[in-house]
Amino acid sequence: MVLIFRTNFINSNKVEFSFEDHSYQKVLKRIGISGWSSREQRLRMLIPFILCWVPLAVITLIQGSFWTGNTDTSFVTNFDIQARLLITMPLLIWSEKQVSARLGLIIGQFKNSGIVSRKDYGTFDRIVEKNLKFLRSRSSYIFIFILCYVQVIAVLLYESENTAFLSWQLLDEGVAGRLNLAGKWSTLISRPFVLFLFYRWFLRIIVWSVILRKISKLNLNLFAVHPDLAGGIGFLGYSIRYFSPVAFAIAATVVGNMADFMLIEGLHLADMKLAILGFVIFITLLFTLPLLFFTGKLIDAREQSVYENNDFANGIYRELRTKLSKGYDKVNEEDLSSPDYSAASDLSGVINNALNMKFLPFSMKDMLPFWAMAALPFLGIVLLEVPFSELFSKVFSIVV
Repeated sequence: MVLIFRTNFINSNKVEFSFEDHSYQKVLKRIGISGWSSREQRLRMLIPFILCWVPLAVITLIQGSFWTGNTDTSFVTNFDIQARLLITMPLLIWSEKQVSARLGLIIGQFKNSGIVSRKDYGTFDRIVEKNLKFLRSRSSYIFIFILCYVQVIAVLLYESENTAFLSWQLLDEGVAGRLNLAGKWSTLISRPFVLFLFYRWFLRIIVWSVILRKISKLNLNLFAVHPDLAGGIGFLGYSIRYFSPVAFAIAATVVGNMADFMLIEGLHLADMKLAILGFVIFITLLFTLPLLFFTGKLIDAREQSVYENNDFANGIYRELRTKLSKGYDKVNEEDLSSPDYSAASDLSGVINNALNMKFLPFSMKDMLPFWAMAALPFLGIVLLEVPFSELFSKVFSIVV
């Protein structure tokens, strides 16, 4: 998988965020897929689909477990595997180009906006390049590869004690530990592949966090009077929106797993409310915590600005008071067009920006699209719990 993260800086430097040494990318290059056109992007998603989902569908069709007439024992109604292979997997692959291009804009904005001083360009570049080098390291791939199979084995041991989850994967239904061909393909190929995509994204988020933490330690030029009320780094809030497709993909897998518990174990939404709440907290912190590294800088910039602006404002209003100290009889028509009033009003607006400055470089406007995307997959288990017709009637009655 290749993730390109390029940014044109003021000094024409380019930072590339890529996984060129990944075996999947090497295979794609050998068959002529190396760009990011719409056609090549579709092929990038199609190949894993053919590798991971199609064999399972063919094998279960031959073995008669694709659809058994029972939602508990059929491959096609195993929502966990369907969500992972048909929604999460292609979406995580598609997101690589989309998310990375936008993160590149954010990295570039630190230089282009003057937040990072020109004298710190070298340090800034080294921060980005060093962490991207870690992402390309062979050790990170090996660690994730091992972690994927450890998790697959751990999940398999759990499911072997709850054979309803493995029914379409078992050679003899109800006999633990005897996987059929579909079960072996799922265990050795399909599940690890999706997990690999998951953990690569989690590693990217960790590296993104490290990059932002180290940038936050530089001598940044923050402006408390900036109209974004975040010292000029309000653009960081866009990163939360940019990660929305990844949040959707993670949520789809969680929902698929919950749907299986509802169908097989007979659980209800009320039984999983704590798990849902935990997921909302987790997914929120996952993408907002990296931005909190700038909170200390924002607090310092606000405090410094309050003193500086108050000193300046006192001097301005002192001079303004001498001009406005007229008796009733001395006020004339020319006073109505005096620029002093406009200057005082503009100064008040600037100072209010500093006084209203936030300690977080993001706002609810950044969070709402993100939460909407993360919550959208949960509509699926709501429809499992409440029939669509009943749900529509309730919504219609509320609206009308």
